[in-house]
Amino acid sequence: MQNLQFEDGYKEFTVNEDPDRKIRFNPSDLSILERFNAARKKILEKQNEIGDLDLNPDGSVNVTEDMMNQASDLITELNQFICEQVDYIFNAPVSKAAFGNQSPLSTVKGVSLFERFLTAAQALVEKELEVEETASKKRIQKYTSQVKRR
Repeated sequence: MQNLQFEDGYKEFTVNEDPDRKIRFNPSDLSILERFNAARKKILEKQNEIGDLDLNPDGSVNVTEDMMNQASDLITELNQFICEQVDYIFNAPVSKAAFGNQSPLSTVKGVSLFERFLTAAQALVEKELEVEETASKKRIQKYTSQVKRR
């Protein structure tokens, strides 16, 4: 079979400098910001479906076993949904490397893992898009500067 080979913009990154946690995606894909926004909206909508549990003053939850099983199922469903949305954003299977076996809803200093990951990834993407925009402008200017102005 013949092969068509060209630079597609994909780059490989490690997560938290762990060589066993690699992700590969195109950080200069112009559609990635659109997917970021769409996925964040969907995740927030899904989180709102679950709602909050009412806590007793001592911090315990006064629920039946049935209610706990239902809540557990909803959390499992939300975890899976978040991972699917993260993979959608990057157009690649990155959620496993990003979160491992932890729930993306797990928090560190009050902020969920998926929020921390998306914030860090979005900053990287924005930086890469700026680099690509500069390179593109430079290439375009090379040709437009040759056009005589009247």
